[in-house]
Amino acid sequence: MAIPSWPSSLPELRGEVSSAGSNALHPAVQETQFDDGPSRTRRRQLFVTTPLSMTMMLTPDEFVTFKSFHLNDLNTGARRFTAPVLLPDMTIGQRICRIRGEVAWKPFGPLQYQVSFTLIVQDW
Repeated sequence: MAIPSWPSSLPELRGEVSSAGSNALHPAVQETQFDDGPSRTRRRQLFVTTPLSMTMMLTPDEFVTFKSFHLNDLNTGARRFTAPVLLPDMTIGQRICRIRGEVAWKPFGPLQYQVSFTLIVQDW
């Protein structure tokens, strides 16, 4: 089964200036304590992922597209997808992503929706 792609009718995954950050550049290492001797640490995953906080402003049409993509293509967030993401060098690049947890939304004025979620970006 092919991996879905972020709909081209939706904005790139830049997020609002106040949102698109991360509280963890890389996942924390796994640490094992021993009764004697130093603890041992190792990576938790085979590939590096970075969680990015996303807050996006969407028009009503974009919100309908996003809702359909999240529900049908991503199986309410269970699947990963490719998307244009703002990279550390401030360029846009295609990355494999997934949405972790719930997606929050609220009307923001008469012609916009504010959508917030945590985007997990592989090899960011």
